[in-house]
Amino acid sequence: MENIKLTDQEEKFCLVFACGPSPYNGNARKTFDLVFNGNTGMLFDPSKNGIEEHTKKEVDVAIAVRQLVLRDDIRDRIDQLKSETLVDATTLRPRLTETLLKIADECSTLMVVDRWGNTQSPAALRSVAVNAISKLTDMYGIKEDIAHKVMLEGADGDGITFNLIVPEANKENGIDKVIE
Repeated sequence: MENIKLTDQEEKFCLVFACGPSPYNGNARKTFDLVFNGNTGMLFDPSKNGIEEHTKKEVDVAIAVRQLVLRDDIRDRIDQLKSETLVDATTLRPRLTETLLKIADECSTLMVVDRWGNTQSPAALRSVAVNAISKLTDMYGIKEDIAHKVMLEGADGDGITFNLIVPEANKENGIDKVIE
């Protein structure tokens, strides 16, 4: 294959498709619409354009996307970009830790009020906080080293203590053994 230079839009398509944000990453149709048509994927308004015109545009875009993605130079560039993307446990772990700690902090102190102003039970949010801490302990492999109690304290010093009960694996009743 000869080395063909990509246009700026084609390069942008490859970058957004391979490394872009959530609605575009891996979605050729949305990425094409964003890069080549300037559309962000908003809902179609039939009052502005006719439905037939919109349908024709959708078909044209689908064909153009298919032709673009099947080009060898585009596929090679996307593969190159994906291979350069470095997301592994060492780069992802700090981000996950920070996010889980924020979730645990926020959910352990947040009070929820319904639309009529009535305070709701904080149990669901406290459960989310406990699950976030549980995921952190699993992620760092410290589940066995901690006490089986989790204490969530609010800013005013009030708190809730959860006793974690971890069932023991019963070796006698393994999956391969029939219980009579």
